[in-house]
Amino acid sequence: MKGKSVLEAALGGARGRLRAILMTAAAMIAGMVPIALGIGESARQSAPLGRAVIGGLILSTLATLIILPCVYAILKTKEGEASPSLDPTDPASPFYETT
Repeated sequence: MKGKSVLEAALGGARGRLRAILMTAAAMIAGMVPIALGIGESARQSAPLGRAVIGGLILSTLATLIILPCVYAILKTKEGEASPSLDPTDPASPFYETT
């Protein structure tokens, strides 16, 4: 996202993928609910696994939408605005030679 701050770019990226991430997580959670409820004699053994999967999906969804963009913004802000150029004749390059 050219012309925007790092934080705005990170939030825009998360906002753009919000629907796909939430729909995928919701479908997986809905599919795991019958297992997590553990209705029936033999289903009680797999109920803890279903609950763990649902909890992991919720936490990973929150991490993807909140924590990851924040970490990206923090790391990218500390990186600075250095030129990516390696050309020694480019004045903006960190390898610029004045000779």
